[in-house]
Amino acid sequence: MKRWITAAMIVCAMAAKGQVYETAVRSNRVGALEVRVAGERLSEPYVELGGERQIEVTFDILNPEPGERLAYSVVHCDADGRRSALVPMEYMDGFDGMEVDDAAPSFNTTVPYMNYRLRLPNEQVRLKVSGVYAVEIYPEGRRNEVLLTARFNVGEGLVGISGEATANTDVALNRGVQQVNFAVDTKALTVNFPQRELKVFVEQNRRPDTRVGDLLPTSIGGSRLGYEHDRRLIFEAGNEYRRFECLTYRYAGMGVERIGFHNPYYHIDLRPDGPRRAYVYDEDQNGRYFTACNGCGEPTREADYGLVHFSYVSERLPGGEVYVMGDLTQNVFDERSRMQYNEASGCYEAALMLKQGYYNYGYVFVPNGERRGRMPAGDESLFETENEYTVSVFYRPAMGRYDRLVGRLTIGGRR
Repeated sequence: MKRWITAAMIVCAMAAKGQVYETAVRSNRVGALEVRVAGERLSEPYVELGGERQIEVTFDILNPEPGERLAYSVVHCDADGRRSALVPMEYMDGFDGMEVDDAAPSFNTTVPYMNYRLRLPNEQVRLKVSGVYAVEIYPEGRRNEVLLTARFNVGEGLVGISGEATANTDVALNRGVQQVNFAVDTKALTVNFPQRELKVFVEQNRRPDTRVGDLLPTSIGGSRLGYEHDRRLIFEAGNEYRRFECLTYRYAGMGVERIGFHNPYYHIDLRPDGPRRAYVYDEDQNGRYFTACNGCGEPTREADYGLVHFSYVSERLPGGEVYVMGDLTQNVFDERSRMQYNEASGCYEAALMLKQGYYNYGYVFVPNGERRGRMPAGDESLFETENEYTVSVFYRPAMGRYDRLVGRLTIGGRR
């Protein structure tokens, strides 16, 4: 039911203030969650405030309930992803709790699903300020049963950013790490105290666990702020993402060892992955995926789901957990992406319900008590690896009440 934003929504906002919003699946009923610019496959979820481009959130609800309707709410966040101090009427015009009404059922699939698409801004919702946003999807009338969150960015493009990622770092040369150096030109803003008025973040390959914040300029010259030779901006280079494709269940595609149907699902066994210690160039998509299937006129509705089995050959690694990483798991380290060690096979194993398509993926080891993943012990971090580093600059002047996203740049990680 359509309704204007109410005081009850404001109370809910205050209760959720401490939550950090990331793109994440909250229910095993959700599949194929993607957040991007509408019409731009594999794009980052970033649009300019007041521009013509829209953010597009697409996802499936597996085995949908008859007559089920979904609704959405839009949340404005501070630079760190926590709900901002703004009330909804300050950051958006329109309705809250609107129905996600662009939906279509699957066609001729073994796993039935309903495919949904939401675009923002739209006729019902207009965004009034820049910053970090999140949209929450939930069953209509059950606001507390969130099925998924999708994080995106709305910017103003008021500062210039230039930079590079290099293997010539402050700690080593060509030794498995990369360092980001960049400069910000603030001449279009009134910045009196950049250390207090600007918040700058850098992350690698859209991975929240790699996000570095609270960065301070290492040099200031007029309107130019330099962020150079900062050891916090040294990242593990890692290795190129692994790939597989599953476009049909009639034969095994790239990276697939076998496919079989065991009621009620198709099972796709990937070839076991071993540690990699040498660099081999592979033109990957830095962890992305997209839906596709052979002979499909409309893959979003006709691509099927199957259980994809991952196996990583390794000794048991003490002191932490191994996870499947990439957009296929939203780069979230949770029970769904966590791998179990199989003593009999000598492998870490995981099974994910995935839609047919092209996939990038990787494996990371997360030490106990830490949030950042790293290469498993058997894999070599290689300086030649191509990575993407995204720099985001937020501005909050004195007496400001929210963080404006005034600049954003993605830097390629090639030497």
